[in-house]
Amino acid sequence: MDPLTRISPLDGRYASQLTELNKFFSDFAYFKYRLLVEIKYLLFLSSEKIIEPITKKQADKINRLWREFSHADAKRIKTIEDKIKHDVKAIEYFLQEKFAKKNLSVFASYLHLCLTSDDVNNLAYSLMLLQSKKEIILPELKKIMEQLKILIKIYADSAMLGRTHGQPAVPTTFGKELANFYQRLKKQEEKLSRFTFEGKLSGAVGNFNAMAFVFPTVDWLQKSKKFVSSLGLQPNLYTTQILPYDNWIEFFQTLALVNQILMNLSQDVWIYIMLEDLKLKVVEKEVGSSTMPQKVNPINFENAEGNLQIANSLFQFFQNKLSVSRLQRDLSDSPVKRSMGSALGYTIVAWKSLQLGLAKIDVNRQKSNETLNNHWEVLTEAVQTFLRLKKDSKGYDKVKDLVRGKQLNKEDYLELLKQLGLANEEKLVKLKPENYLGLAKKLVGLIK
Repeated sequence: MDPLTRISPLDGRYASQLTELNKFFSDFAYFKYRLLVEIKYLLFLSSEKIIEPITKKQADKINRLWREFSHADAKRIKTIEDKIKHDVKAIEYFLQEKFAKKNLSVFASYLHLCLTSDDVNNLAYSLMLLQSKKEIILPELKKIMEQLKILIKIYADSAMLGRTHGQPAVPTTFGKELANFYQRLKKQEEKLSRFTFEGKLSGAVGNFNAMAFVFPTVDWLQKSKKFVSSLGLQPNLYTTQILPYDNWIEFFQTLALVNQILMNLSQDVWIYIMLEDLKLKVVEKEVGSSTMPQKVNPINFENAEGNLQIANSLFQFFQNKLSVSRLQRDLSDSPVKRSMGSALGYTIVAWKSLQLGLAKIDVNRQKSNETLNNHWEVLTEAVQTFLRLKKDSKGYDKVKDLVRGKQLNKEDYLELLKQLGLANEEKLVKLKPENYLGLAKKLVGLIK
């Protein structure tokens, strides 16, 4: 199908941005990862001497089945699935066919031995999440963080009017405001880096029933932990037929928090552009409006915001739905899990859009300075603090009575100092909005 005819924008408009994610969240990828689990489990049974030995040459043949997995292979599995109406059993039958062609039929009866479908599915999904985290999610997040770090250094001392409750407040610098977001992201990036995914291999209701019956002398608790660990996953022995989704939900919650932080960043930058504290670089040949030729719109930040909201709506739904499963299992989770790639897809599209937006912004120094010079009333925080330090317990109220709700220019500010008997206080007389920045620059310098 042509991308223009596809229903989902992930497969249409945004498809070119998500080619790498397709390696982990597509039917093809899901088939391949389940094939990998089935094969690794079979080889594990042999290496642990639970079944008859598989030679190195035979193991190489078997491993090539998932390493060289092709679209033709995936189509064959789908054909089998359409006939028998069971996706995991279809993979087993596919492997039996392959084993027959490669003179490996002697091992065909051991495929999927003692397993339930979700022993394969949960491990496949956890591996998909693990690898996508390593290869796509963390690298894309780090790109944003590196962009922020560069901008933080560039604009470390770019003074701008701070705003609390949307009203003029004491000055800050654009670098310091970006540093706030960087540090928030850094905490979550570290959590994602350390995050481990769980897996389970314990049979139809999580009690190793078939395994313990057929192989009563095997320590299946130890074997299960060993196999799951060999895949790079954290074993969970206490499950029903399915792995509890709490572990995945924690991962999604962290991603959702990252998205919330980035949504906050997108909205703040959008407002700074609206206030003209920031300006957007003009890109030749781009059009900002179908009717207003002068416009340069913050479309990348708007696109990021919208896609972040879609992603987080899905993450919230996953939390609500997947945290509950009826008795030992029900199948209503299956279509939900298949939508994990959509949530991650909208996340990545948003992050890429934000990267484009951050590459276009620049501080509008002329406008920022003009705004600061129109709001000398922001220095009254320093004035009232100075008075209180001089033992004037009414210092705050004196200043408030003179300035509350008023906008001051330089002359107004100097007149205020006279009224308060502070006209000879050199420290206050020399104070300007653009240099009343506290430790903003020092804080920026601590960013690593």
